[in-house]
Amino acid sequence: MHKIIYLTYQTFPSDTANTLQTIDNAKHIRRKGYEVEIIFPLRSKNSTDDINILKTHYGFNEDLKFKGIDHNLPFGKIKIFEKYLYLFSHIIWSRKITKEYKKTEYEKTIFFTRSDWIFYFLSNKELNVTFECHQLTRLRKWIINYAIKKDNSKIIFLNDKLKLDSGIDSKNSKKILVLQNGVDSELFHRVEQIHNDKVNIIFTGNMKRFNEDRGVKFIIDSFLNPKFPNYLKLKIIGWPFNEVEKFKNYVKKIKLNNRIEIMNKLDRKSTIEHIQNSNIGLLINSSRDLHSVNYTSPLKYFEYLYGELNIVAIDFPSHRSLPYSKNISFFEENDQEGLIDALSESLNKKAIPKEQLSDITLKNRVDKLLGFIEI
Repeated sequence: MHKIIYLTYQTFPSDTANTLQTIDNAKHIRRKGYEVEIIFPLRSKNSTDDINILKTHYGFNEDLKFKGIDHNLPFGKIKIFEKYLYLFSHIIWSRKITKEYKKTEYEKTIFFTRSDWIFYFLSNKELNVTFECHQLTRLRKWIINYAIKKDNSKIIFLNDKLKLDSGIDSKNSKKILVLQNGVDSELFHRVEQIHNDKVNIIFTGNMKRFNEDRGVKFIIDSFLNPKFPNYLKLKIIGWPFNEVEKFKNYVKKIKLNNRIEIMNKLDRKSTIEHIQNSNIGLLINSSRDLHSVNYTSPLKYFEYLYGELNIVAIDFPSHRSLPYSKNISFFEENDQEGLIDALSESLNKKAIPKEQLSDITLKNRVDKLLGFIEI
């Protein structure tokens, strides 16, 4: 049995989309007969490698192995210079954790990571390592351009813009794959549709991104616009708890609680059921976050799409580069009338039947991923 070691600076359990993506991919890789071990730092008070806690949190049954490594550096404890402490902590942990892996002992092992520094240190050992790149900084561009020149190193980019902006020399193109995120199709079951005279809009996910409001208040305030159609209702399933409570109180204050429902985070099965009982999926973010503008590939988009929703999104290059983006209705950030027009336009579009969307499933993604990283 081939073994894949997933070395990551993520920590588990967590409600972030990136850890969810890691678990989703790992369980589908395991189903293909690979042994999968996820090694990560215990860098928060809730971090654990207890398999029962992780199975309950993420809702998987596959035989995945987890190994949490104690990590007592100051990230998360000292708020001054937190960004630089995170970087320092990340480098130190990556250096420490990769020391034990020698080519003579791990020549047949496949390493996979979303950490640029783990990619850097493992590529220096010329081990079989693949880095999945979700965003770029000037430092990361330098790291991946250095590491890709090493034997046995490969990179997966989430979209073409990431690949283009990385500046990687075309002579390394055989070591590069562009592969979007995917949806776990097994979460979707036939649900009894709720029929009424309202059109239901849904947004799921973190209500803040990198401590910035991602546009939730703008969406809520748009309902106060006299031109906003009365037949539209909004459901938000989000976190963290304090943001949910803040916006619940705000909606009540402006007397929109009969048209806007805000719920705390649900388990994935329940969230998918709410998606399937909606008509329009919403993609919002802030232009203050360049990653969101240029590179994001939101898991919620693939869930909306597979749930046969029409989709309305802020007009960012990242959203334009998503598969089936011609089916998205776009609006400019902070433009209420543009949002109203996009919502109306989306209702005149026909959602893509999920039977035609096998190419965006996790099964399809993992097949391509394994074909690329296989030794």
